[in-house]
Amino acid sequence: MEKKTIARVEDMPVFQTCFVLALSIEKDSRAFATDFKWLRSQMLRSSESVCANMTEGFYSQYSTEYLQALYRCRREGRETMTHVRYAMAVHQLPDERGQALAEEYDEALTQLANLIASIERKIRLRGKAKAERPPNSS
Repeated sequence: MEKKTIARVEDMPVFQTCFVLALSIEKDSRAFATDFKWLRSQMLRSSESVCANMTEGFYSQYSTEYLQALYRCRREGRETMTHVRYAMAVHQLPDERGQALAEEYDEALTQLANLIASIERKIRLRGKAKAERPPNSS
């Protein structure tokens, strides 16, 4: 199996998964009752924050900065899962859809955990400097 070069954060499968999930949260939360617009807002912020933090970290100077950004991604993803479960509990999100989102987030966070472990290994072996990226990747 040929390893694909990742030149942009958007090339990363975990980013793509999280981006699709953020779009799903946006679509699925549109019908929330007026009393729960605050919940929709929180869900949107935390789900989009996963992608934003991943982007910020990807373009950072040091691997340790990237790692810290990925830890933030993990926290925001877990926060989003909490909002999804709450939305199900207060009947703003159908149980079937909420469960599907929770499972998809679980899979995305597993991918993220694997990425974090890989970067931690690289830091132990090489130090905190990031590998050189191909030109045109800013």
